[in-house]
Amino acid sequence: MFVKLRKIARMPGKERQAKLKKALRERARLFLEATVFSTIGSYMNRRNSSLIIDYRPDFHSHFDGIPNYSQLVEGWIHGNRFNNCGDLARFYTIYLNAKQVLEDRVPGDLVELGVYKGNSAKLLLSLGQKHNRHTYLFDTFNGFDPRDLQGMDSGHNVEFTDTSLSAVQKLVGMDDVTYVPGFFPESILRFNPPEQIAIAHIDCDLYEPMKAGLECFYPRLSPGGILILHDYSSGYWPGAKRAIDEFFADLPERPVLAADKSGTALIRKAFQL
Repeated sequence: MFVKLRKIARMPGKERQAKLKKALRERARLFLEATVFSTIGSYMNRRNSSLIIDYRPDFHSHFDGIPNYSQLVEGWIHGNRFNNCGDLARFYTIYLNAKQVLEDRVPGDLVELGVYKGNSAKLLLSLGQKHNRHTYLFDTFNGFDPRDLQGMDSGHNVEFTDTSLSAVQKLVGMDDVTYVPGFFPESILRFNPPEQIAIAHIDCDLYEPMKAGLECFYPRLSPGGILILHDYSSGYWPGAKRAIDEFFADLPERPVLAADKSGTALIRKAFQL
């Protein structure tokens, strides 16, 4: 910063004045951001509060890395503001990794098992549409099915019932997307998933549907494709972690962990040489 100011000081009068004002404004902005984050933000992030203050990643805030950010983040928090406002790390994790896979031209469509209110589905669909891919959404669209509340998950109640197929369709849209309602994996008996999958997002919390999703989607995952698996490190849904660990015990891939709110795990299938 001081080197920059010395260079400005050697400029002609009017240009020097304008450049100096701009440099000082930028310095004040950076100081304010650092102060807010290191004091107020740090304090609030450590309290049991829904309000989170954090930096945006450099690729976004300095290089316009998400040109339609306002539209995407509105979809991310729609109807789920209390949870997803505090989980922008997951928003960026899904966005960056899905975007990378599609830019690598990995063949296949996008699938999601565990749609809830459609927040992540809307994000995935927007990326898929840019690359002429179709998105398939699997869910009961009515919360947990009681048949999945068995074994280590028997202590959980039926949750996530505050949604519906029509509400998700209203948020996500009807173009380039197929909705597959019903109990999974029975629902795939009525509708086959795509033969090639580039991105599979599984967010169903419980052991049985996580296991079923991996058994269905992994064999169809193209080389270079990615599995985005929610709740691996959350501690609240141990069934999801057990299903993932058991499934990959004899496979070459292992989870790479993201430090978002509920501990997403990422597994990218090796490219064939």
